[in-house]
Amino acid sequence: MEKSIEAIWKEGFLNEKSLGAPKINDLYNQKSKHLVDKVQRMFRINLLIIIISAFFFPIVYYFLDALWEGLAASVLLLLTAWYNKRQMNSVKTLDQGTTSLDYLRSLDRWLKDVLLRSEKILRFSYPLYFLIAMSTIWSAWNKEGLTMKIHQKLPNLLFVGNTPLFALIIGGVTTLLVFYFSDKICQWEVRLMYGRVFDKLEATIAEMEKLKQEV
Repeated sequence: MEKSIEAIWKEGFLNEKSLGAPKINDLYNQKSKHLVDKVQRMFRINLLIIIISAFFFPIVYYFLDALWEGLAASVLLLLTAWYNKRQMNSVKTLDQGTTSLDYLRSLDRWLKDVLLRSEKILRFSYPLYFLIAMSTIWSAWNKEGLTMKIHQKLPNLLFVGNTPLFALIIGGVTTLLVFYFSDKICQWEVRLMYGRVFDKLEATIAEMEKLKQEV
């Protein structure tokens, strides 16, 4: 019966001078390279989606008669794409170390650092996206005469400009909640997009460290 890859790796660790050591190291390198390539590919796909959305939003918002809101969302998306591109380029500066395990550890630290910085930026980006969305919705309702209908049915309702005071309060409270829970929203979004590959990275590092300790 053929040996599993894990068994071959373990045998190679136990006897680094064995004739199979170069092949074992190559197996490690191939698995590590595949994992790193997958992480980078997913980052590139995410970047492409952001850029496409940045050019698509103004068109959609134009037909919603909310061009300025669409342009604002587009600018935010392009800034996000620029930031993500810089982060992708910084992966080239990682310390590759002497083994695949060293590099994977370095990649894991880099990913956690990138996500931590992203959470700080998205703490402000998410509320802005929410405000743009609310502004678009209210602008559409206002053009349909919703403000006038509310004023006619509720003449004693307090207004600030063309907006009911209660709507501003609800919008303000919701914006603060989005700001407060932005880190949770970011973690959920990252988990949704990259959860499987991040789990694979951590599992691979744990596996390699375990085999190394058994030497």
